[in-house]
Amino acid sequence: MYLDDDSYLNVPRLLQRLEQHPTHSLAMGYTMETPLDMSKMSICDLCNPCEWCLKDEALKAFCEPFPGLSLGGCMMLLQQCRLFNDEDDPTDCIRKGHADTLKVSSYFGSLSAPRWFLGMGWVFGRRIVNFLARNLDDLKKQGAADVQLGFWLAPLEGIHWEDMAGGFFHDYPMPGSTFSSGCSDRTILVHRMNDERWKDFDVETCELHCPATAIG
Repeated sequence: MYLDDDSYLNVPRLLQRLEQHPTHSLAMGYTMETPLDMSKMSICDLCNPCEWCLKDEALKAFCEPFPGLSLGGCMMLLQQCRLFNDEDDPTDCIRKGHADTLKVSSYFGSLSAPRWFLGMGWVFGRRIVNFLARNLDDLKKQGAADVQLGFWLAPLEGIHWEDMAGGFFHDYPMPGSTFSSGCSDRTILVHRMNDERWKDFDVETCELHCPATAIG
């Protein structure tokens, strides 16, 4: 089990889930399949219905100075800037983000990443862990750590993928986070914890009583 340093884990619920999938080839986490180079991403992949964004004159005006980016690519980078670099100038952040994605794509020699897990946390079976340990010296180690997972796991046959999206692994319920979800009896892992949010933690039961819906 890998757990990010700002994640909460409900161990009893995780163990119950693992009992349903007793395999040494288990790969469990919040599954992602994404392009490494977002330059040409379609706006319709981000907006539903996409006509709302296609008619957003403010968005089009903001993205106009970035001729190397499609409207969708610009919006995707803007969302990332707001989530991870909200104190930076958006224009500078998007330029840097675009340059970084091109470097990553070149490094991996691919326009997209094989299936990978968000860095909030994941579980690997013994067979996968042994494979990674044996081949550690030859694996790629630059770029985003969670995206690297996709390339590490790609050569392996017979992986049992267990996607924990849908309320099992999620960000703390908050507006503006793509991966946020309300806490429920299916919640196993909660990401983006901080000192204030840990006040929802019950030291007697080890339960996290966070909100059932996103709060401002």
